[in-house]
Amino acid sequence: MSNRRLTVAATFVGTLFLTFSLTYLLLQDERMAMAGGVGVVGLTVMFVEPFVGLVNYLLFIYLRPQDYVRALMGMPLMLMIGAATCFMVVLHMAVLQRTITLARSPNNLLVLWFGAAIVVSQLATLVPVGVMSAVTDFVPTLILYLLVANLVTSERRLKFVISLLVVLTMTLAVQGVVQIHTGQGLGGQDTYDGRIRAIGIFSDPNDLALALVMVQPFLLLKLLEPAKPAEKLLAMIGMAVLTYGLFLTQSRGGLIAFGLLMMIALSRRLGRAIGLSIGGFMMLIIVVLSPRMANISAEEGSTYGRIEAWTTGFDLFQQYPLFGVGFGNYTEHHFRTAHNSLVLCAAELGVFGLLAWVMLIYMSIKNLGFIARELKASGRRESALYVESVRYGFFSFMVAAYFLSRTYNELLFIFLGLTTAITHMFVRGSSERYVLMDRRDFVYGIAATIGAMLLTKFFLITAW
Repeated sequence: MSNRRLTVAATFVGTLFLTFSLTYLLLQDERMAMAGGVGVVGLTVMFVEPFVGLVNYLLFIYLRPQDYVRALMGMPLMLMIGAATCFMVVLHMAVLQRTITLARSPNNLLVLWFGAAIVVSQLATLVPVGVMSAVTDFVPTLILYLLVANLVTSERRLKFVISLLVVLTMTLAVQGVVQIHTGQGLGGQDTYDGRIRAIGIFSDPNDLALALVMVQPFLLLKLLEPAKPAEKLLAMIGMAVLTYGLFLTQSRGGLIAFGLLMMIALSRRLGRAIGLSIGGFMMLIIVVLSPRMANISAEEGSTYGRIEAWTTGFDLFQQYPLFGVGFGNYTEHHFRTAHNSLVLCAAELGVFGLLAWVMLIYMSIKNLGFIARELKASGRRESALYVESVRYGFFSFMVAAYFLSRTYNELLFIFLGLTTAITHMFVRGSSERYVLMDRRDFVYGIAATIGAMLLTKFFLITAW
């Protein structure tokens, strides 16, 4: 092992020196030489261990240096990192003479179906340029899913990635606290009407709230389940930071998701009656303390605009029921986005894409629940906790995204990738043969899709 590490270290140093020297001789520019050296070393590291590429991808998604570092602005950095990591995965496997196999999970088929729905939705508009634009927009998200699904290959890596997501999200919350007190956060970002936000894909306070509430289950379950005192203390601190950050976003959807998450988690730990009672009381506190929660009504400007946008989405769905108006085309028919992920999916992708999207979430929740129960039955409670934290993250997403247009959100596909990785590890490590998706699941998926749309329509009828 020591010889291997020495060889790897020597390779890094040698590659860095050689690249720096050649670049400097060719360009006579120290900064370009350093950039070239760092780039090649990065590729070398990813070749030795492609998992590092996934970690880099996640770091850039959350911290977004490409949005405030001048030298990186305008570069398709996410696509570059993703493509480089994928290439290094293939090269790594080829050098080791290993067969390239994808993680086995129903999600692979469903993601492929969803991607096809995006392309078909544009083909149906008979605008060829739109097809290329849709592919270009969705490919980085697809790469993200594939990297998470196929590089999280062990329980150790799963725990690391989930912990990394928690730490990165806490970083966004802390910068929000700094922002609210100093006026500026990460990258010089200011508040939006007194509400904290981050940068890039988190520049909307609601998007930041979505990120916060999706990782809260991990810390909440750590507090509710047996754990070491030090772990509980860290979980308590983390939960306090995330909750305070969530409150500072003043996101009504995020706060409702947090309240429902508390009800579900407490019901699981304390029993349904006590859990729902305590969770309901906490929801009441949230409504009282949050300045924007008290303004929810059909007459309030923001709420009225959402209802109007939802109505437009249903109208578009009725006009283009099969394949929708096309990926990314909703705002061509209405001045604002749908503010509802379900409605946006129905309007842009039609039934063909909507069913795939609902099935992705339904199958993930179902299979994660099954795997968590099996892990508990075998005495692996800590592993079950990580699996359940991902499952509860989907619950948080469903509630928060119901009030946001986040059908194609990167965080959703990170969690879908984690689900695929968890499923593959579970099936690979078991001697049993499991049927993870059958005809009944499609029936349930169709029922869930119809039920969600009818519920939304009922809400519009009563509120309009």
